[in-house]
Amino acid sequence: MDMRAPAAADAATPRDGRRLPVGGWELALTALLVAVVAGFGAAAPGFYAGPASLLGLTENFLPFGLVALGLSLVILTGGIDLSVGAVASLSAVLAAQLWSRFGVDIWAASALGVAIGALLGLLNAAVILRLGIEPLIATLGTSFLYGSAAVAAAGAAPPSGFPASFTAVGTGTLGSLGPLAGLVPIQLALFAALAVLFSALVARSPFGRVLVMVGYSPDAARYSGIRTGRVLATAYAVSGAMASLAGLVLASYYDAVRPDMGDVLLLTAITMVVLGGISIFGGEGTVAGVVVSVLVLGFLRQGMLIAGFSDMVTTMLTGAILLASIAAKNLFNRRGTGLANQIWATIRRPEPPRANPN
Repeated sequence: MDMRAPAAADAATPRDGRRLPVGGWELALTALLVAVVAGFGAAAPGFYAGPASLLGLTENFLPFGLVALGLSLVILTGGIDLSVGAVASLSAVLAAQLWSRFGVDIWAASALGVAIGALLGLLNAAVILRLGIEPLIATLGTSFLYGSAAVAAAGAAPPSGFPASFTAVGTGTLGSLGPLAGLVPIQLALFAALAVLFSALVARSPFGRVLVMVGYSPDAARYSGIRTGRVLATAYAVSGAMASLAGLVLASYYDAVRPDMGDVLLLTAITMVVLGGISIFGGEGTVAGVVVSVLVLGFLRQGMLIAGFSDMVTTMLTGAILLASIAAKNLFNRRGTGLANQIWATIRRPEPPRANPN
């Protein structure tokens, strides 16, 4: 990988002062998060019964956040991974079968499950790079393959009844934090640690800079000496690993596996990434925005369910938020090609100098 890539990435980033100065996407999401929590806390009895109950609600949606973190890297490259739900299911089923049928330690089986997810992600990248198939079609096809494999591997009686140490990941709390003992769910601690790691990876590391450059301008990245294929393969492998981790957390939460348990992950995870500010065209966005959007959508969904809305209504709302967030990002995109940016550039365009009559 060429170490000149960060400089090339900076050079490829538009610095046109005529661009509409939007910014503050993460701050707007944070304000929305406060409004959601405060609104449901006041209007939905049972939503807030103290800090422990509020934090406990995160156990119901953080697996979506784990998928969103991995999916962020793929979407930053300008790609998409529609197989994350099937990867989550297949990895969890295989790990559970290793524990149930072959007597493998549950933690060793879980590690193998994450490795299987990474390999499935690499397979996605190989189909995209070697066969020249668009990511949308490639990962749609592999999602059917992985989903069918999960059904075959699960059998008629999928494993259940995992050890207590494993199920604690999905439903337990950290017990050695002094005054915070019993307050912070293990899921939340895991998600927070990974969120910090992913944020540093994208914003502070050379890999993050070339990742963004590949998404912003693949041709410029190749001309700069960046091995774009290796970058894409890494992104899809990480996405697969995070999807498998989410599947294992779901297995821990439900104390069982099912071959379709990951089907619910895809739509919400993509919505979290796009609402978080990462452009579907690649090359723009931050992990911090994705983290806040995970909490916004998670608490919004839980609040609506507690308030008595059906799961169908919350799914419809998720789809509406996905469309609205894409429309908003297209309107105010940072590349200066959105309608609002073009109008702003026209308004701010300086008048041509007047000719001197003398």
